[in-house]
Amino acid sequence: MSETPEQPEQPEQSEEFDLAAFMADFEKRMSSLRGEAMPVRHLVDATSVRIVSEGGEVAVTANIAGALVDVEFLPAAASLTPVEQAALVIETYETAADAARDRTHDIVAGFVNQSARTRELARRLIEEARERQADPGQ
Repeated sequence: MSETPEQPEQPEQSEEFDLAAFMADFEKRMSSLRGEAMPVRHLVDATSVRIVSEGGEVAVTANIAGALVDVEFLPAAASLTPVEQAALVIETYETAADAARDRTHDIVAGFVNQSARTRELARRLIEEARERQADPGQ
């Protein structure tokens, strides 16, 4: 007969989530990422939108795909609770992501426009070269 030893009953421990510590760690990690991204910051900036919350507490940056790129807690955020800070980050992120996605059209249109101008210039240069070949006296 096989018996499993009885496990002593342990009360369920529910660890309370420390939002303040989470937000502090999040800001620390974002700061570290900002430092690592410095060499390519100009590329990120060209395809991103930075929005500051209405009260100036947080600044959130999203890229044209709507992905979160940066979160910065500004001095005004010190007067808010961690829950209020988190809510502002989410609200501001949604605004930044929408603005960044809207900007996608402008960026793509610029590339298409440049491509069309380049093709037109190439077409004219080819025409001029053909004309010179046909009439060597020009």
